[in-house]
Amino acid sequence: MKIALVLLIFLNFLLGSSKVAVAIKIKGKVSLISSRDKNKTGLKPGTPLNDKDKIITDKDSFAALMYLDDKSVIKLLSNSDLIIIGERSKKGINKSLDISYGKITANIAKQKGNEFRIATPTSVASVKGTELAITSDPSDGDSFTLLEGLIEVTNSITGESMEVSQGETAVSTPDGSLDVSETTTEDMEGFDEAEVDIPAQELRFEVEDTNGNIKEIIIRYR
Repeated sequence: MKIALVLLIFLNFLLGSSKVAVAIKIKGKVSLISSRDKNKTGLKPGTPLNDKDKIITDKDSFAALMYLDDKSVIKLLSNSDLIIIGERSKKGINKSLDISYGKITANIAKQKGNEFRIATPTSVASVKGTELAITSDPSDGDSFTLLEGLIEVTNSITGESMEVSQGETAVSTPDGSLDVSETTTEDMEGFDEAEVDIPAQELRFEVEDTNGNIKEIIIRYR
């Protein structure tokens, strides 16, 4: 049975499907490592993503991903590696990112229920709804620059936590230090690529629900 479904992302999402996000823009060489079979393939616009899929961007590459339920957008800049996580509940998708390294921006819609969790080898950030830029390096540590909203950053080595407000940057290092200061131009170096425009598009893909029905999903977004 094939059902045509127009998905208004901000009102509804696919209950009964394992898909949690979709790739909406790709530039250069971007790889997808499936959480299901560990196969590595090239990521293309319109590719649906499952819980715990890994995305890797190469040099001079870029990827924008969008969660299906609330249009939260994650952008990976060049030389970045993350796992996109989405656990379904009655309230929506409980979201988190596990970042291995790289530069990431996140425009996160206000969350219903659980906070949006962002983890790196050094830190954990708890987010309700915000816009931020992240630089993560396993050797040097992390910086979390808040463009809008409020987050709490915890250094995983010491357990120390600090709140970060709009216009501030938290720096968390592997030696256990955690500092928050006013954002500088240097904190935002290398993030120009994240300003790329994502034009209005329509994506189509098929998913199978728990009853074996095949649904054609049409996503229209700006």
